[in-house]
Parts: sequence; C-alpha cells; structure tokens
Amino acid sequence: MSSAKTTVPNHVLVVGAGGFGRAIASLARSDLACGTAWDVKGFLDNRNGLQNPSDLPILGDPLTYEVQEGDIFVCALGNPAAKRQYTAHLRSQGANFIILRPDLTTGERVQLSSGGLFERKVSLGPDVRVGELVTILSTTIVGYDVHIGDYCQIASFVFIGGGAHIGNDVVIHPHATILPGVTVGDGAIVGAGSVVIRNVAPGTTVMGNPAKPFSFR
Repeated sequence: MSSAKTTVPNHVLVVGAGGFGRAIASLARSDLACGTAWDVKGFLDNRNGLQNPSDLPILGDPLTYEVQEGDIFVCALGNPAAKRQYTAHLRSQGANFIILRPDLTTGERVQLSSGGLFERKVSLGPDVRVGELVTILSTTIVGYDVHIGDYCQIASFVFIGGGAHIGNDVVIHPHATILPGVTVGDGAIVGAGSVVIRNVAPGTTVMGNPAKPFSFR
C-alpha cells in the first residue's frame, strides 16, 4: 500500500514549532483536504532547545530552508515582525502560503489573501478584505466592509465593527472590541478586553474601556 506522501500532491510545512504551531498542525490535519490535497510534513523552526512533543519532525530553519517541489506553507507565528522575518526567505523563493480555513463563515464578496490562517468559528461579513499572512483566532467576528492589512494577528473573541480599517502589522488581543468605522493604524496594539471607540494612531498601544494610549515604563 502506498504511503500518504506518495498519494497527495502537496505537503504542509508549519513555520513555528511551539505550542501554537502544534495547534495549527492539528488544525491542518483536521481539514477535509488533508489526506487528499495535502498531508502535514513537519515544522520549520530554528530555536535551540525547543521541546517538540509532536510526532511531526522539525525539518529545518525557515531562514535557510530551500523550498522543495510540493511544499506548501502556513505561518504559526503571532508577532507581525517575526512573521515578516521568518517568511521572507521562503517567500523570496515563491513559496506557496496557503489559506487555512476549515470552519470559516464568510459573507459575499470577501477577499482573502495568501497565508491567511483562520481558526474555527471565525465569521467575516460581506465585502471584507483580508491582507497577506493574517491570523484570526477562534470565535472572532468581523463585520461588513472591514479592511484588514497584512501580517495582522487578531486573537479569539474579538469583535470588529462594520467599516473598520485595520492597518498592517496590527495585534489585537482577546475580547477586544473595535467599534464600527474606527481605524487602527499600522503597527498598533490593542490590549485584551479593550473597547476602541476612536481611531488609533500608528505604532500606538491602547488599553481599557474606552481604550486609551498606554506606555510600558
């Protein structure tokens, strides 16, 4: 009997072998396409002494790995700067970062870009646009006409109201609420449980209800 790797055309490599990486590997294995369109090959990670209890191997360093025929990729890194750093070498080789969306609910005319990673029970309203290498975690709701930029990390239980604009490299922590029409600038961070009622300047961290700028000192 042939092994799975000889019968499926593509093999998923997960960038990041930490706890989140293992969760994403499980998500990929649970997708209906697994075993038909792909299998899960292993991880790419360069951290020394990393504990990897998974049955999947760490196959190399994402900064030096040479893409092989049939390789497809998902990025399981939360920090936008780390996403950029650890996918750049792969992307320079034309690596195919797939959209992983086993339980995504979408409205009409939704636009998804390469590398999107959507955990279960995420909902996107009509006319939403999502940039490259965006991660949205479980049970988050995104309203109509929302634009989400590249490399964003949006946690679980987040609500983003209709017409909001989320810039590039934004991190939104769990249970945050972004009110309709609000703009969150590039590189901003929204703290857990925050209620954002006005625009957030680029590079600013906001916390609280209503959310206000916060500085760690």
